[in-house]
Amino acid sequence: MLGRTRKVKSVVERFELVFDGDCGLCHACVRWLERHDRDHRITCVTSMQCTWSDCASLPFADTVVVRDSDGRTYLRSSAVAKALSNLPGLWGSLGRGVLFVNEYAPIRRFNDGLYHLVGRNRGAISNVLVRLGLLDTSCRVPSSHKS
Repeated sequence: MLGRTRKVKSVVERFELVFDGDCGLCHACVRWLERHDRDHRITCVTSMQCTWSDCASLPFADTVVVRDSDGRTYLRSSAVAKALSNLPGLWGSLGRGVLFVNEYAPIRRFNDGLYHLVGRNRGAISNVLVRLGLLDTSCRVPSSHKS
């Protein structure tokens, strides 16, 4: 058996990312993520389109939420890191690094604080990005609403 290598079948992790459908900055970030997700591992849906049984109890209004194929739920900076961790190259490495350091509560609280700072100011950030021509003025409106 020397000289023969056994191919190991890699498991492709898939997960769903739920975001605020009324936020232009969120839509821009999701479009960026979808462009970089070459393996199509991430399914992005708006909070109004979410079909999870516990979706009413999750904080979609102020955070992005990621749920992986094992049913683990990630919030705030950990959700962003989880999404990035599945991208190739530097972005994937950055995401995996943040997931690793977020295991330490003080660091996770700091990262979540930065996440909330951006979230609280996303309207102003969107306006600045529109003025700079980095963000389109149109915001996609979800085609279906959750009843």
